[in-house]
Amino acid sequence: MQQNSLLHSYREQPNVWDEMFLAEGIRPEYRHFVSAIANLAGPEMTRKVELAKKLFLSQGVTFTVYSSGEGLEKIFPFDIIPRIINHAEWTRIEAGIKQRLKA
Repeated sequence: MQQNSLLHSYREQPNVWDEMFLAEGIRPEYRHFVSAIANLAGPEMTRKVELAKKLFLSQGVTFTVYSSGEGLEKIFPFDIIPRIINHAEWTRIEAGIKQRLKA
């Protein structure tokens, strides 16, 4: 990775679940994604986040909290880093969703 890359200063946090990294390295599901962002500088990722927020606002991916008294549209909270789910994990989630729909 380049010195100014987004992941250069990334550090594992003890006792915290990390969806992207294992102690041994990158989780298999994230290898392609990490290689795509590995050389992005922090400011470039920030620019991409801001562009995504503007797109959400312009496309109406918003909500309003009327009780706050502001009456302003806000974009739905999102994380620009995707959660990549492998087939086995998805199968379990899907089974749970189906069970809850029947209930």
